This record gives sequence, C-alpha cells and structure tokens, in this order.
Amino acid sequence: MKVTIKDIARAAGVSHPTVSKALNGSPGVSQAVRQRILSIAEQMNYIPNQAARRLADKQTQTIGLLWPKSEALFFHHLSLQIQQEAARRGLDVMISLADPPRGLRAFNEHFVDRIIFWSPPGWQPDLAFIQQKELFHGRMLLIGGGALKGTHRISVDRSGAIYEAVRYLAANGHRRITFIGDSHEKQLGFTKGILEQRMEYHEHYVIAVKEGEPFPEQRVAALLDSLDKPTAFIVDNQSFAFGLLKLFRDRGLRMPDDYSLIVYDEIPEMQRLEIPVTTVGPPIGKLAALALSIIAGKEPQGQDDMADIEIKCELHVRKSTGRL
Repeated sequence: MKVTIKDIARAAGVSHPTVSKALNGSPGVSQAVRQRILSIAEQMNYIPNQAARRLADKQTQTIGLLWPKSEALFFHHLSLQIQQEAARRGLDVMISLADPPRGLRAFNEHFVDRIIFWSPPGWQPDLAFIQQKELFHGRMLLIGGGALKGTHRISVDRSGAIYEAVRYLAANGHRRITFIGDSHEKQLGFTKGILEQRMEYHEHYVIAVKEGEPFPEQRVAALLDSLDKPTAFIVDNQSFAFGLLKLFRDRGLRMPDDYSLIVYDEIPEMQRLEIPVTTVGPPIGKLAALALSIIAGKEPQGQDDMADIEIKCELHVRKSTGRL
C-alpha cells in the first residue's frame, strides 16, 4: 500500500501540513522536526506524490542503470553502448552508482519505470532492496548473473570463456598455464580445460586474488623464477593485465616470444597496446543491444514471459599469444 503524507504525520505525531513543509524544504519547521520527519519518510519508503502522478499519467522515456562502483573499463564501455542503443529508440538513460537499494529508491522517486541492474553471480537482495522493489512497478533486467523473481535476466558464460581460452592455448602447444583471478566460475572453466587437455597442473598455477586487490607481483615473480614456470597466462581482468605487463617490461620479457597472454573482457584498450592483447569476454555491443531489446521491447504477460538468456563470450586472437 502506498504511503501518504497523512501516514507520515500520524507516525511523527504532527499535522500533515507540517509534514508537507518538511518534505518540500519549506520554512516554518524546526530542523530537528524536519530531520525526524525525513527519517520516518525514508523508513516508510515514501514516494513523493508528483512521482506517483507522473507514473499514473504516462510511461516515462527513461531507463535507469544501477551500475557497480568499479574502475573496470568494461562497465564504462557497456554503459556507453547502452546509452547509444537507448538513444536510437528515443530513450534517455539515468545512471546510479549508489548502493542498489538507494539507487532503486532514487529511480522510484524519479518515476523511472525501466531499470537495467548489473548484479554479479550469487547476488542476493537485502531487505532494503526488496522493499524498494515492491514499490517499483516497471520492468527490470538483471545483467551479469544475479537472479530475482519477476525480472528479466542476462547471464554471462564466464566458465565457458576461460575454458575456450585454455583450449586455444593448448592447441598452440602450451602445457603450463597460469590463471590469475578469483572468480569461481572462471576457475571452474580453467580447471575443466586443464583436465580435458591433460595439461600439467600445479596448485601455484592458480593465483587467487580478488578484483580490486593489488596485483600479486611477488607471487607472479616467484612463479616466473621457478623451474616449472608457465608459458602462458590467463588473467581475470584489465587491472591484473596491466600489472602483469608492467612486470614483463621490468624483466625485459616480451609477448609472445617469452610468454603468451589472454585477458578476460573484450575492451578496445586491449587492442591499442603496443602489442595488441588476445581477449575473451562478452561482446559489449551485442550485450547492449540485447539488453535494450528486452527492456524496451514487448511487455511480458507473466513470469513465463520473462527473458532468461545466457550470452556466450568471444575469443579475439591478437599478437600477445603465439605457438610454442
């Protein structure tokens, strides 16, 4: 049930004109009372009436992006592609980098009725998000791997991506490959590829480090100095790739003469490096086009009409990989 100004007034023990003044920033209300009313309004998930009236009048022409606070260039390029696809359909895009519940609340207040939300595998909504979701009456698409009842979903075959990277390196004669990253899905793909290709495997060939943590330079350097050092690397993201490339430069190593490298995420920056880097990852243009076809397409009639699509990754071979 929608919360009204009278509900807030009743909870705060004040008149509804006082609540109206507090919510609109008008004079005539003390700062202490104003803050108490604003706090109660937030707890009750109050949405301003003007937003409700706008929603009742017509469908908005705005798509909301609930986007992660990440320095990964992939998200920058994907958001640009989504904005371009939206513009072709006459739609605007509003981006929120806030925590999901706060971002969803902002979209509710700004009468956004179509939302694209990047949610990683294993994501679970908290109570605050669920409360805001109950107030949202539009169309929502989850991209990345998360799932939520009543929403569309696009997942990414990360395991298959790393599996194909291992197969490609094996076909080019590599028998000792190191994976740098901490994604469970990607490690599964790596392990599957190593086992199927009957390649050499040592525990130290998997360097588990979470995205956002510093590049594990000392561990990689020790691996490069070992007797059973790898001939190729598969790296989870661009940040670790740049760290590895710096380590190669510091040691006077070159690709693909000394080592081969494949990086997860197909972003333009990888092909603009001095030695263009082989990548594997979801095609950004296709992902954006698919997202817009779902979020701006025909309205689903029920849960059975909700899209649930897994997008396959693509391998782009460049000069950072070679044959042994």
